[in-house]
Amino acid sequence: MAPRFYDVDGDDLPLPWIEMVRHTLKSLGPKVLASRMVRDYVRQLYTPAAAGARRVEGDLQAVQELARWKAAVRTAWPQVRIEHVESSGVSDAPALGSTLNVRVYASLGGLTPDDIEVQVVHGQVAGDDELRDPQVRTLEHAETYEDGRHRFEADIRLDSTGLFGYTVRILPQHPLLVSPADVGVIAWPVTVNDPDG
Repeated sequence: MAPRFYDVDGDDLPLPWIEMVRHTLKSLGPKVLASRMVRDYVRQLYTPAAAGARRVEGDLQAVQELARWKAAVRTAWPQVRIEHVESSGVSDAPALGSTLNVRVYASLGGLTPDDIEVQVVHGQVAGDDELRDPQVRTLEHAETYEDGRHRFEADIRLDSTGLFGYTVRILPQHPLLVSPADVGVIAWPVTVNDPDG
């Protein structure tokens, strides 16, 4: 990029650089508008936070119960993990209308299925292996095993063509919680790099 900045014309204008900046502003501008940022903050953060505050306003007992729950979740979270993920129903070339069945086996330590939400995040995959316009689906609790282990399941109908990808995660969940981010914890599947391939 630096050569474009120094590639000037007779009027000392770096025309290739100016063209690159114009292209960047034209293609990225709508995504980084201040008005959109403020709208997203209001809709996704401020409005839910205000609604959450109104739910517990004047209810000291509810506030204390939520604080105790958050502390208990943070203490137990190191034992929360996704042990195994299985999927079926979709071939290597997923077809529109196919149904992907996802099963997640998770260890919750001292927490219960009511304390968490297991989600599958799915969508089309771009060339950089990133999910584009991801959708989130909550998995249902299906079975309890010993030692705090559980199975969660969901069926996902593919509603678009092209490359498809997904991942799973576990988030804290409580009726008075404004956002799972308030607790500051999340569990993802552990990936192990095998040096032997």
